[in-house]
Amino acid sequence: MCAKENGKRFILYRPTREIEDFRAFAADAVKLKPYGKVLLDVGTLADKSFHEIPEGGSSWHEYAVCNPALHKVFPHPKIAPHVPADFVKKNRELLLAKAAVVRELGLRAAFVCHEPFFMPESLFQERPHLRGPRIDHPRRSRREEFALCTDLDESREMIAWMTEQLKVNVPELEALLFNTNDAGSGLCWAGWQYSGPNGPRHCRAKSSGQRVKELVETFQRGARAGGGEIAVYILHANFELDERRDVLNHLPPNTVLTGHDPSDLATGSGLGASYPARDVVDPLSIITAMERVNDPAVRTVRVHLAAYDNRDRDTIETVAKVLEIMTDCMDAPPKGLRGRLAKLHDVAERWAGKENAEAVFEALYQLHQAFVLKQAVVRRFVPIQGAVSMRHLTRPLVIKPELLTPEEESYFLPHIFNIRETEARTDYIDLHGGRMQLGAQDARGIPAFERALEMLRGVAGTLEDAKDGPEGRWLFKAATGVRVYVHLIRSMVNFYFGQKIRDRHAAELAREQPVVPEKVGSWEGEGEILAWNERMRDEFDNASELIALLEERGLDQLCHARDTRHQDTFVLGPDVLGDLKKKVRIMRDHWLDVERYLAPPHK
Repeated sequence: MCAKENGKRFILYRPTREIEDFRAFAADAVKLKPYGKVLLDVGTLADKSFHEIPEGGSSWHEYAVCNPALHKVFPHPKIAPHVPADFVKKNRELLLAKAAVVRELGLRAAFVCHEPFFMPESLFQERPHLRGPRIDHPRRSRREEFALCTDLDESREMIAWMTEQLKVNVPELEALLFNTNDAGSGLCWAGWQYSGPNGPRHCRAKSSGQRVKELVETFQRGARAGGGEIAVYILHANFELDERRDVLNHLPPNTVLTGHDPSDLATGSGLGASYPARDVVDPLSIITAMERVNDPAVRTVRVHLAAYDNRDRDTIETVAKVLEIMTDCMDAPPKGLRGRLAKLHDVAERWAGKENAEAVFEALYQLHQAFVLKQAVVRRFVPIQGAVSMRHLTRPLVIKPELLTPEEESYFLPHIFNIRETEARTDYIDLHGGRMQLGAQDARGIPAFERALEMLRGVAGTLEDAKDGPEGRWLFKAATGVRVYVHLIRSMVNFYFGQKIRDRHAAELAREQPVVPEKVGSWEGEGEILAWNERMRDEFDNASELIALLEERGLDQLCHARDTRHQDTFVLGPDVLGDLKKKVRIMRDHWLDVERYLAPPHK
């Protein structure tokens, strides 16, 4: 039985601010129409919410400034005076333009957002009774933020009104998907609130399940007032275990808590895991996810084609590849491991041609296995965190970063995720206020992980060799994306173990005077100087090799800002090559710093 007969709903999420790019995306999405209803997210902001960032910057606010919310498009009259009118106007124009494309192609619309989102403080100064929970992260934010208390009738009336306006203006809207208790949004008294459970006393006794139920019913009531029913999906939501059970027990009809409902299936390109490396698609993971797509129990297929927190999206070519695999799996669903591998072989032959099919099949399988191995060994090594928000990719790896001049650190330090400048400067593995840890593997390195990186290099080489196949041009881009990904992870590994060496030699690095070595022979030198030199050299080579790769092939497979204004904690700057060249120059200038603190060998 085909998916259309089962009434399946496909929800595609790909944030783009360019209407022609959205039109091309929508034209590709039409391929899914024979299998069910196709919903495209239309809620992307026209630009970052720059007005939400406190003066001087705030790492936590960077999580949220690209995330859509109802009041950023259709603010209630009580909220509108507190939100820049031009910002709202541009968001609404983009949303309506996307809705027109959806309408023209006979598709449906979805709205992906974060709710209830934090509100301008001026609103609460004017209407203090509406103040709900503090929802920012106290160790990551330079200014506290509060959301509406959704337990108030007045707040729910405002939310219903905004949803009604959304439905009136986008009659094709059939689903609202929201994230909560993270990245700019949150509910009263939620156990996972970063500041701890909090909110006004009057609603403390209400259970999380009842609170979520009332919020969902508010969305649905607003949509009905606007002209029709909508389904509501709760996406990423930080709930404690007991809260989650309570939420599941209270869910209204036509509501899904994703990840905990057998009717929900998720797949996508994998950009969230590889960002800022682009076009790194694991076909076997898509095939595996799609194995149960024709199960009548599956009612929704969510397709994620974006980086975290709306920072970037996949190319149209990659979208086409993902949809090709999906439709092939729906036409002839794979069954079991043999079926999945046969499907992967079919993909390899279509993309690389018969001559290269076997080699590319093995490469795509190795790609999948390398990612599985990486996740098993170093799950917390996520490029958007280490390579980007901690700036491992572009900052210099030096033994004592305090020795850098203000000019040397000016291009990277302001963008590191940390509200404490000293920690951003001196702790390479400060992970958003916590610390990267690998437990027993902390000492020297991770052989299994090095094996995964070697596998990925081999994958890239095989894909490059298939450049003359039917999809050789795209395979070459994918190979470049894989190589970029390896450079990202390699930087994180070097900074991680480099910092561990610094930790173990904190006393030596605190010396005020350069060390005078003992006048005796030594093959190893003092402490871990040789281990440091090896890490520093590998990172120097890593950056130099990446420069050569990008100069040869361009920056298309490395997501970066279009201009300096849009560079931030989660987006590399517009001149990535220039930043990498600064990195290697600074590292070379500080090559001998370690010998001021640890004696070199004397043979």
